[in-house]
Amino acid sequence: MLFAELVHPAEQNIPRHTHHTAFYHLTLSGKYDESTSRGMVPFAPFSSAFTHSDTKHYGRIAPGGLHLFTLELSASWIEEFAQVHREPETVHDRAGGKLTCLGIQLYREYQEGKAASPLTIDSLVWELLAAAAGLELRSDATRPAWWHRLIELLHFEFSRDLRISDLAQEAGVHPVHLARVFRRLTHQTPGEWLQRRRIRSACEKLLDPDQGIAAIAAESGFADQSHLTRTFKRYTTMTPAQFRHALHSVATRHGHASSSFDTREFSSRIPS
Repeated sequence: MLFAELVHPAEQNIPRHTHHTAFYHLTLSGKYDESTSRGMVPFAPFSSAFTHSDTKHYGRIAPGGLHLFTLELSASWIEEFAQVHREPETVHDRAGGKLTCLGIQLYREYQEGKAASPLTIDSLVWELLAAAAGLELRSDATRPAWWHRLIELLHFEFSRDLRISDLAQEAGVHPVHLARVFRRLTHQTPGEWLQRRRIRSACEKLLDPDQGIAAIAAESGFADQSHLTRTFKRYTTMTPAQFRHALHSVATRHGHASSSFDTREFSSRIPS
């Protein structure tokens, strides 16, 4: 699996070429026309496409250039997906549908660099393949028999570097099925659930004024203090240091030790 950002600064023709592996692209800015078996398809900002492997096509970039986010899927991903469905045919999403929304979420993770969640990326890619294939999932909220085991694993092993293959093995289902069921029941990816669990752990540890933030990051499953800070700010709008200061301020106002005061004032900011 290979992510990239491609910038074409000026108008140009793209000669006929072949994508030997399955390919996804999300248009971030600019306009682009791409050939298909049914003629040229125009792409504007925040439209996207999944392209079947071994597809031949050509295109033209409009004046002003083009900025793309791309994902190249190796044959191993397609082979594993084939356990539940054949490789999706080429599909275009020019109306901001699910394919584009998933691509935007992947782009956000890509921008995180080393702080990105591999579990979130795995889940989003499986969801993207399912969306490209047009797979439908029941809309009921029934929890499968393996659900409790899965949540226990995420809850108690949150500091591990879990991948979706670990979760699928625990549940005894295919990763693409797990990713889609998790989304249906929680409206988030397993990676996002895990990050919130890690943030919850960090919040609890920040109650202790003597514990260093770098140590808290390591104990809560983050790569380092910078990783904790970026993720913490994404989910709480504060840095860990700001959160600790806010906790201390409340404790001072209420006349309690910072390790024992009532934290309900901050409950809406701590992920559940």
